Amino acid sequence: MTHEIKEISSCKRNLIVEVPAEQLEEEIGKQAKAYAQRVQVPGFRPGKVPLTVIRQRFRTELRSEATQEMVRRAWKEALEEHHLHPINEPSLENLSDEPGSPLKFTLGFEILPTFEAKDFKGITVTVPRTEITDKEVDEAVESLRDHNAQYVPVEEGEGRDGHLVTLSVEGVFEEGGKPLQEEGVTCVIGAPETNETFSENLRGARLGETRSFTVAYPDDYHRKRYAGKKVAYTVNLKEIKEKHLPELEELAKELGAASFEDLRSRIRDELVTKAARAAEKKARDAVMDEVLLRNSIEVPDSLVDAELEDYVHRIAGNLAQQGIDPNKTSIDWRKLFEEERPNAEKAVRRTLILDAIARQEGIEVAEKDLEDAFEKLAEGTQRTAVAIRAQFEKDQKIQSFRDHLRRNKALDFIRLNANISEG
Repeated sequence: MTHEIKEISSCKRNLIVEVPAEQLEEEIGKQAKAYAQRVQVPGFRPGKVPLTVIRQRFRTELRSEATQEMVRRAWKEALEEHHLHPINEPSLENLSDEPGSPLKFTLGFEILPTFEAKDFKGITVTVPRTEITDKEVDEAVESLRDHNAQYVPVEEGEGRDGHLVTLSVEGVFEEGGKPLQEEGVTCVIGAPETNETFSENLRGARLGETRSFTVAYPDDYHRKRYAGKKVAYTVNLKEIKEKHLPELEELAKELGAASFEDLRSRIRDELVTKAARAAEKKARDAVMDEVLLRNSIEVPDSLVDAELEDYVHRIAGNLAQQGIDPNKTSIDWRKLFEEERPNAEKAVRRTLILDAIARQEGIEVAEKDLEDAFEKLAEGTQRTAVAIRAQFEKDQKIQSFRDHLRRNKALDFIRLNANISEG
């Protein structure tokens, strides 16, 4: 058996293999002997089937299994001889398997590209100036009031925008299908999350009143059962509630502040802290984007595909947590893969460059760094840092977490060595 490594690109390699016909025949003979011990052939006792019968009866199966063994053996020998470190399983290509001729095939695989990161020190970037205005504080106060609002029943009057209403709902699909019947359905008239046709028909309705209308759902509606269909609804208004916002001093007292001015001061401080974190993230993103522009490298397709799969799994997991079956949504997963691919490529390129910088600058994650990271993960939870670390170890995620921390340290190194101004 002979094989050679051919460089296709910085991260793609081909292992080209040729197996002499006699070596393949020898392997077919071994497979035939193994077959003879375990297969049953009418007219012969188990283990007594002649090899000529085995070879004739199982000719296709024997050649296929012998070929697979040659592929496996060639890959194993190449890994040891050439000290290869592939990042994916090899793909079998250009298989030539003609009886009496040498067996020829190619195994395509990927490796991490070897490169040195450059020009990542002294980067100059400008990020937007961050200042907290009185208007932003006022908006935060109103948001807090809205969050702490109470809904009070309205005994008289009509439904209007902002009212929280409770309904009994019956629906019939115009194209047929199982009818809908639900009690205690709630929605806020005029709210963005409320279907506009519902809002239109609930405005002006009184307690106990019944209204009928039809809703035409768009083809891309997130609930697959309704997408592209029309439903004739009959709804009865059971309850109307009106939002009451708390007074400012009352709100401050409820939230443990000495006065409204004290609460306002706290809110401003929180906004300043949040803005500082956002500014820091913008600065880190800006310097990283500049490093990416200065370091153009090829990224392995297998790593990009893995990044895309992780992204889709996260989306599916979020949907499942909301009680939505990912398979019953109108999401075009193939289109999503195509649209997200540039972002996945950027994420992989970012990872490879940060790994190179960490290697070049001797950046490592000490045990203390790991302990501090687990302590931070434990903050605000009911779990201890020790318990969280134990779970990581059980799930075999310690090394990937350590790699993540090392990349963050490399990004911190770039950030600290950059010239960042606000403008």
